[in-house]
Amino acid sequence: MILLAALAFAAAACYRELPFPDDEEEKTFEQLPSWQKGYMDIHQISTGRGNCTFMILPDGTTMMVDAGDLGSGSFKQEIMSRVPYTSRTPGEWIVRYASHFLEDAGLPSDKLDYMLVTHFHNDHIGTPADYSLPSNNGKYFMTGVSHVGNFLNIEDFIDRGYPDYNFPYAGVIDNAMMDNYMAFLNDDANLIVNRSAFEVGSAGQFVLKNAPQDYPSFSIRNIYCNGRIWTGEGGTTENLVPDGVDQNTLSDENLWSAVINVNYGDFDYHSGADILGGYGDWRNVESKVGKLIGETDVVLCNHHAYKDAMNADMVNSTKPQAYVIPVWDYYHPEEAPLARMMSNPESMVFAAGLVESNRTRLLENGERIKPEGHIVVRVYEGGSEFQVYVLNDRNTDYDVLYKTERITSNK
Repeated sequence: MILLAALAFAAAACYRELPFPDDEEEKTFEQLPSWQKGYMDIHQISTGRGNCTFMILPDGTTMMVDAGDLGSGSFKQEIMSRVPYTSRTPGEWIVRYASHFLEDAGLPSDKLDYMLVTHFHNDHIGTPADYSLPSNNGKYFMTGVSHVGNFLNIEDFIDRGYPDYNFPYAGVIDNAMMDNYMAFLNDDANLIVNRSAFEVGSAGQFVLKNAPQDYPSFSIRNIYCNGRIWTGEGGTTENLVPDGVDQNTLSDENLWSAVINVNYGDFDYHSGADILGGYGDWRNVESKVGKLIGETDVVLCNHHAYKDAMNADMVNSTKPQAYVIPVWDYYHPEEAPLARMMSNPESMVFAAGLVESNRTRLLENGERIKPEGHIVVRVYEGGSEFQVYVLNDRNTDYDVLYKTERITSNK
């Protein structure tokens, strides 16, 4: 009961429902072929309200990275409605989506092996809104991550703040959103088994749990978090933050985002949350990460391809064959980052949600972005080939709207 009154929010913004193309009743749509052992599926879920990546790894180990919900309020420019429908919350849609594809893969539909929370912003963890549902005991609102953790059993829960949530200084993340998040984490009724801190440099924190011996070329490397970066050798790390940095600078939560790279045979995938590349000092984490990881087949765009991310170093170092932008508003992506990403005419750009006003604002490059929806990267057994699908995010049939041919991995 402690948060129900304190966390009430203003009335929801006016949303625009966009028409969905080619939605005739008589049309038969293709479905995503079921996951099978040896495949790796990386789903970027579109809810219109925040970031969420859901993965089924080659042996059936499962992982989710973030589960956001922007909440309600007024927005200066166009922003997506909750999709597929406003009748449910983003957390509910995430659970339904993940459960659907878990069941389709023949896996337990109510369980995740790993949950990684990259950093503490509402579009990555969720914040109470006027449509949020209270937990059964009334201790917090179920929103984003806390909704997922009420309906899916999570074996290992990892975030950047555990155990004291005081980095980079005490009180830096004291706010109503975090009060709600911590009330969820500290509730004995949540479905989390183990909690731990993100371990920079480790290749052993996120491992296959079912048949690792069958997939020796698979690994997830923890690249960066909380000002520390992997050196590229063993599990060693180095600190990027100089002494004497003022608290105002240190309070930028994006600076501490957890970064991972997923490797499967020749295939590489980058997930950098909201690291930045628009500075000329230590805060330009993006350039260092890009040079460290090198050529990468699929890049989940840092900071939603906003104006302070996806800089030239990142683009030129990683040379991705496909970009995926977690996006839902007028400001993501911005013109300059998108132009850099599209400077290679062979690179494809996908968007997990995109408002029409921004596609129009971006002119020719906006038109080159593939149809928006749930983005699924399917990596075939061994990692030598992958394929990208776009699924309908305006219904719960998850029809295939677009797909590439099989693509040969870079290395």
